[in-house]
Amino acid sequence: MGQRRKCKLVNHDYAEIDLRDYSKLIIDTINETIPGKNPRVTKTYFSTDPLTQGEAIMLGRALSRLSELARFGKTVTNFRLFDGHTYADEEATEPMGASQKKGKSKGGRRQ
Repeated sequence: MGQRRKCKLVNHDYAEIDLRDYSKLIIDTINETIPGKNPRVTKTYFSTDPLTQGEAIMLGRALSRLSELARFGKTVTNFRLFDGHTYADEEATEPMGASQKKGKSKGGRRQ
């Protein structure tokens, strides 16, 4: 199995929500919005094959229009429903690049 993008609810007030109760709704919306991304839904997140930024935006907007899910969203400056990251595979617990970011500076002038 290759890379996967996992998306969990942003609003921690709804951490007890079981997304499997909404799996048909989530999977149907993903398949209608960006077909061929092999969606899966677990208790705490849904996952897809990697998405481009445009696909992620389209999917987020489509999911946030669903009244059944929109109530779990969080409004800061922008409304967000899910937070997604790319993982090496379905069993991975750390997003890709997370271990690389620790302790390494990016850019800037060499000294």
